[in-house]
Amino acid sequence: MESIPNNNEGSWKTVFAGDLLAIEKHDEKGFERAVRPPGVRLILKNTEGKFLLTKEFRRELNSHDYRLPGGKVYDTLKEYLAVRGNEASLQEAVTRAAKLEAKQETGVDEIHDLQIFFRSTAGASVEWDLYYLTGDIGAISEQELEEDEKERGIDVGFYTKEQVLEMLQSGAITEDRTVGVLFRYLSA
Repeated sequence: MESIPNNNEGSWKTVFAGDLLAIEKHDEKGFERAVRPPGVRLILKNTEGKFLLTKEFRRELNSHDYRLPGGKVYDTLKEYLAVRGNEASLQEAVTRAAKLEAKQETGVDEIHDLQIFFRSTAGASVEWDLYYLTGDIGAISEQELEEDEKERGIDVGFYTKEQVLEMLQSGAITEDRTVGVLFRYLSA
């Protein structure tokens, strides 16, 4: 398998590569890490200042969850590895994926002032960044859900800041990284 140079960390060797996940091992230190393509989450407000959230069934929770709209930046690990380390290409792909996910999951056709607000890293042993983007939206049209999204059903709703804070505190929003980022955003 190939060795992948990674900044000043020495070199990492890929010991397993699947469609969406790779396991790398550091040549010198023996550390291992999992690598997967990044994801996007969108913090979107409408003209009334309400936040757009989705409610969908999540298999890993075996229940419904309120979430920020979002999804994958790349469909395959191979696509991600081709641009890994190139921040300009990665940020362009993040923005493109955010717009696509907004359209598919929520019916948002246009996002004004779309910008990356925060990048959440998973940790030293898992490279799976989530990019949180903010933007303003107007009206929404019909969702363009993919088959797996149709199966779990995605409902779209708008919520006040106070309602979102209550959802965060009550556990209605369960994605831990999103909880932290939303608290940070709403406190700014």
